[in-house]
Amino acid sequence: MCTVTFIKHQDGFSLTSNRDEQATRPTFPPQVYEEYQQNLVYPKDQKAGGTWIASSEQNISVCLLNGAFKKHMRQLPYDRSRGQVLKERFAFQSNSEFIHKVDLNNVEPFTLLMIDHADQLDFKVLVWDGNQKHCKTVDTTQNHIWASATLYSDEQLKNRQIWFQKFLNNHDIINAEDILNFHTGSFTDDKSNDMLMQRDQELKTISVSQIDINSTQKQFIYKDLVENKDYVLNLNTLCQTV
Repeated sequence: MCTVTFIKHQDGFSLTSNRDEQATRPTFPPQVYEEYQQNLVYPKDQKAGGTWIASSEQNISVCLLNGAFKKHMRQLPYDRSRGQVLKERFAFQSNSEFIHKVDLNNVEPFTLLMIDHADQLDFKVLVWDGNQKHCKTVDTTQNHIWASATLYSDEQLKNRQIWFQKFLNNHDIINAEDILNFHTGSFTDDKSNDMLMQRDQELKTISVSQIDINSTQKQFIYKDLVENKDYVLNLNTLCQTV
């Protein structure tokens, strides 16, 4: 939910997210949940019940970053968590319908990446700044990187963009494992702003999640960096796993 990349493959894409969070915040590893009359797979935040990345049997994948365009002052209490808002996307038929109809009154600012990959890719970004919705369509022929405005400054985002471009330049063909290696790599001596970040004894990158979609397989890969465990769920058989 804090650094996210989208990489377009010839026959699909990879959406990969680093979660920078308090290491003591309890999390369930990804599993299948039956919600909104469909099957969803996602890791769950035990405290708020939401998530930062999810995929559905309807071929919708959604990923959350905290914050909008700049770091904001929190104004507690909020109506519901941003991770709950992410799941609400699955109650709507399309990205555009969700953007138009979802009520974000008294929700903390966020950035939501939404990919409909049922047919042709429809990739929308919804940014909620606390007062207004901002929406744009993402060019799915290009690769992209985002970073949470609540944790990373514009300069730190630019550094990530430089690392990302070097990574792209060094790979003629990029597979899912290459991307995971990028997300778990080290690119600076400043550990507080590295890809695997750690700012004190608690705030650090605690997991990496990846939705990898291609013509032969669909996978949800989850690396628990606290427990040093890896999980792989086959999204092709999502309907059969409940």
